[in-house]
Amino acid sequence: MKRLKHLLYGIVALFALMVVLGAFFTISETEQAVILQLGNPIRVIAGDRTPEQMADLQAWIDANTPGVALSQGAGLYFKIPFLQQVEIFDDRILEYDDPPADVVTKDKKHIQVDCYARWRISNPLLFLRRVRTENGALSRLDDIIYSMIRQELGNSNLIQIVRSTNDPIGLGDYVRLVSNVTYADTLEDIELDEEGEIREIIKLVRMASTQGRIAILERVTVTCRQQAEDYGIYIVDVRIKRADLPEENQAAVFTRMQAERNRISNRYRAEGRRMSDVIVADTDLQVDSIKANANRYALTVMGIADSTAAAIYAEAYNSYPDFYSFTRSLETLEKVVGSSSSMIVGTDGIFEYIISDPGEFQ
Repeated sequence: MKRLKHLLYGIVALFALMVVLGAFFTISETEQAVILQLGNPIRVIAGDRTPEQMADLQAWIDANTPGVALSQGAGLYFKIPFLQQVEIFDDRILEYDDPPADVVTKDKKHIQVDCYARWRISNPLLFLRRVRTENGALSRLDDIIYSMIRQELGNSNLIQIVRSTNDPIGLGDYVRLVSNVTYADTLEDIELDEEGEIREIIKLVRMASTQGRIAILERVTVTCRQQAEDYGIYIVDVRIKRADLPEENQAAVFTRMQAERNRISNRYRAEGRRMSDVIVADTDLQVDSIKANANRYALTVMGIADSTAAAIYAEAYNSYPDFYSFTRSLETLEKVVGSSSSMIVGTDGIFEYIISDPGEFQ
């Protein structure tokens, strides 16, 4: 009997401990909760919210579930054991990231788009009613986000999807940017400007404010955010990680791009060779002209010099005929007799002047 009494006391103590432990629960800074009583919500404990967000949540509760209490913040809370249950949800920004999906652009290009999103549970009570778990929320987000991605990208050209800026684009130093907006995703031609330099003709130089990846993703985020509100979800943003061509098309696209660039480079080389030939021919013409003018000037100078020298010689010879005869004799002797030859001559003739004393030869 005594043993049975101790057993009953132990059972009562254990039950009381279970009641006490089950009556209290804690909510951390990264959590929010909904307290249910027999399956019906009676209290919502919100996480980190601004006063405006708390006012919006209170207005929604008053309009859709009157009588449900609303509180905020982490701490220790009380509930009735066995009668009330607590559903705890994450209050942090969560991640949505699914495998890439095939999208057809407005210009009929097939691309593999890999996107991601950041979201959080903004209304835990509505979230509990509509999706219950995070896996259920990811399933809903998959339908919402990829449907909007396909819709927006389907209304945009490929060049608008891959660009992440609205600044003008160009290739090389010779591209002349203009302000009009027309679509072209490849170079059309090259030509020469007034200075003879090569320039590339390209149509697409600036994105309109409603085009480009940034504008597309902003529209996707706003639309997805509006649709996700029906599930108690707030979408922070939607972004594209990668937008690639399908693997089976990449080789053909790269080959076509390479052929296009080779065509442009060949035209650059041909135009460069043509300009080089023009420059070389012009240089040769200038060199020949300079040489001809120089030769003409040199011959003119030489003619004037010879004429002047002949006049000087004639004047000198007329003034000193004996000296002329003497110098001519020396010149003749130099030509006739070498440096290693010997000659025996008489004193008669043209050499008599050489051996005579100055002033004696008549």
